[in-house]
Amino acid sequence: FKVARAGDHFMVPFQCDKCLARMLLGRSLVVGDRKDELLACCIRRANLDALWGRESSTVLANTRHLRQLLDTWKLVGIPPTLPPLGPFPMEDVYGVGVAIGMLLRSLNPGKYGDYTQFATIRKERSCFSNYFHASVVGSSAMSTLGRDSAKSFLTTCPTQSLWFERFSKGCLYRMGEEIKQDLAISIEVMHCLMKLFDTEWMKTPMSWEKSEIASVALYCIVAFCGSFRGHEVFLVDLFGLLKYDDLFREQKQVDYCMVPLLGKYKGESGERYHLTPLAHLTRTGLNLGLWIRRVCDHRRHEGRTNGPVFADKWGNMVNPRHYEALILAKLQIIKESRRDLIPDSVNVFEAYGISRSFRRGSNTHSKNQGTNDKDIDLMNRWRNVENAKGRKARLAMSDHYADILQLVPALLRYSKNL
Repeated sequence: FKVARAGDHFMVPFQCDKCLARMLLGRSLVVGDRKDELLACCIRRANLDALWGRESSTVLANTRHLRQLLDTWKLVGIPPTLPPLGPFPMEDVYGVGVAIGMLLRSLNPGKYGDYTQFATIRKERSCFSNYFHASVVGSSAMSTLGRDSAKSFLTTCPTQSLWFERFSKGCLYRMGEEIKQDLAISIEVMHCLMKLFDTEWMKTPMSWEKSEIASVALYCIVAFCGSFRGHEVFLVDLFGLLKYDDLFREQKQVDYCMVPLLGKYKGESGERYHLTPLAHLTRTGLNLGLWIRRVCDHRRHEGRTNGPVFADKWGNMVNPRHYEALILAKLQIIKESRRDLIPDSVNVFEAYGISRSFRRGSNTHSKNQGTNDKDIDLMNRWRNVENAKGRKARLAMSDHYADILQLVPALLRYSKNL
């Protein structure tokens, strides 16, 4: 990525560093000027990334075929009909300025490394594109092809140009992509975690602290048993949870619990319930029903019947980072007392996270128990409804419950097996 290859300029628009500098600044670079020197470095890097946007074998083959075409024309005396490779207009029609902004942002320290990842800096492209299409120039120059829901838009946005596409690919090839996944919470760690919450809850007198302990414990067990991503658990609705808790207590139904998720999704004008039946008690002894009843009792004592289940003292949805800090602190205690479960080499506060740790642990244990992939997919069926973006009619809670009752035996196979 330090030098270009022979034939690169046959596959992507190319301008020398000085020409690009004049296009961006309206003048030549000044020798010794620190800003101009930094700009020159960025232009060279952007140019090289754009030139490296294709594989070496593709560039070599394209160059070879081009030479063969020229030799063929020469054989029969036809003058080459290739269009000129320049000069280019003196305006940034390829998004060079945005590319330079991405490169400079990549120099900032990242969350897990010394530099910012490509997945973060590429947002500069979408940011510029959104602004461009909101402007008079972008919106008036854009054309539409198609009808109904299938549409294609023709745009003159610089960040949609061939040069920028090549630059983005070359930049990704050079930087690479470091993916950091949350470490899965094993079933053994999960049981230790719930035991810590239970002991703390039993020792704490009736207060907001006791209620919060129950809430965090419920969050953990719902995330694990339901194979939910971290942010999805915060959609559990208090009104629905209390309703089904009352209903099941009246019916003395102890086989399963109903977890209602309530939220607004793209393409929908209202709200939708996603009812998820989960086993009251799993095969290994995770007692979801116990924690649901504890939290419901706390909410009734507090006089709250509506809003999110996981809320602060004022009834507003709790900050996810607050719950994450409490959960990681418990995992650190487990690490110090059970080194056979969490090794010394693991940094709890960096390796685990509520975003994916519970879900990954749940899926891993479920597969180890021999759960069918179809049951796992069925368990995650509500995400497919969410992704449908409103194309499915919304159901009232009572209608949805009647529909879900037909699926309860199949839906329970996943959580019962945990």
